[in-house]
Amino acid sequence: MKQRNLWLAAMVLGCVSLSAQDRGHLNIGAAGQNIGDQVIFPNGADFIPSTGWSKDLTFTNGGTYAGFWQGNITLTALATTVANGGPAANAAAPGSFLRAEIVSVTGPVGSSFGFWEKGSKTPTYSIPSGTLDGHFTYDLSDKVLGAGTVGADPFGHLHGRRFTVDMEGEYTVGFRAFDTSVNGLSGQAIHTLSEILLIGFRGILVPEPSTFGLAFVGATLMSLVWSAKRRSVKKA
Repeated sequence: MKQRNLWLAAMVLGCVSLSAQDRGHLNIGAAGQNIGDQVIFPNGADFIPSTGWSKDLTFTNGGTYAGFWQGNITLTALATTVANGGPAANAAAPGSFLRAEIVSVTGPVGSSFGFWEKGSKTPTYSIPSGTLDGHFTYDLSDKVLGAGTVGADPFGHLHGRRFTVDMEGEYTVGFRAFDTSVNGLSGQAIHTLSEILLIGFRGILVPEPSTFGLAFVGATLMSLVWSAKRRSVKKA
């Protein structure tokens, strides 16, 4: 009975660990690679509030983000070339250059949602709750790799950025993505503007157990089960 209980506990923790996994990368591409095809979020459905998921932002009392709840989701422009891990399904057309914008924020009264560019010491953008038609933009495609030039991969996987809030509570933030290249017909962008994707964020004072922590506990329990089983076999 003791072995059975340990096994069940390990299984439960393993399931909790999987459910707690963080959605770390939000992909951006296009519905096709023709002129006028819309920019899309291929895995955007994983992030919407109706799934019950929200990005937990944890409070920090020292360093760059002191006084803020902070965390990150990496918005990734999908690759068209093998050199950048492609070709990916739903990648935008070669020559396109993708950017994101934060268009809306709802949250506690008087709060703000922040976007921090890599290396920033203060928020690059501080967007008040109640904003409904914002245009707070940043790059997704990587200029350093040549994105935006004719025929180039629109890929971008830019780390070091952060999202913050300045009050504990629940937030819903609207993101949109668009193409700013001039490699289409008549010097127009190849792709049209995406729909708005709403993502939930949550400022929490006490962090929930991490995926690694839960997985470690689960693995430890499973190891105990295995050891107990081996001992019982030897006794027999």
